Amino acid sequence: MVACSNPVDGYFMIQQAVASDDPVIFLEPKRQYHADKAEVDESIEATDFQPLLTSRILRAGSDVTLLGYGPTVKTCMKVAEAAASEGRSIEVVDLRTLSPLDLGRSTTRYDAPAAPWLSTRRTTNLGMGSEIAARITERCLLFAAAPVLRVGGFDTAYPPARIEEHYLPDLDRVLDAVDRSMASEDDA
Repeated sequence: MVACSNPVDGYFMIQQAVASDDPVIFLEPKRQYHADKAEVDESIEATDFQPLLTSRILRAGSDVTLLGYGPTVKTCMKVAEAAASEGRSIEVVDLRTLSPLDLGRSTTRYDAPAAPWLSTRRTTNLGMGSEIAARITERCLLFAAAPVLRVGGFDTAYPPARIEEHYLPDLDRVLDAVDRSMASEDDA
């Protein structure tokens, strides 16, 4: 199961999914295709692009790691830019694939204080964010300076389109998680 975070990534990921011998569930949020206009270099072969079932570090950082997939990656990037203006260094990882889950890039950095999880349009309760938080905790519990925090939709049914923006994780909610994470590190 894969989820693209931007149109260019989606262009190559869909080609790789079609070419794959294994079945691939491709999550593509329609609203992000209309939000970003991107030029795709069609001379690049899909096989030369990043492999399908791997995550990608979009921004290097040393204070906190933000994990996201699909349209929440854009929110993570906005949070990293806002935090940089406050002197914080935030790493942003686009998971790209949800099953099999590629957490190698996220769990090899034991010096990262925390990894607030940003869920895609789902609640933090019993969702993909819970699974990822559990796996990171299993691998990094003894090395992390702060707990894994999850930011996601509210624990209610998914709302109608006209109030969807209030439900989805936004810049303020994710920055609040970053502040809580940094406070946990200071207390330790």
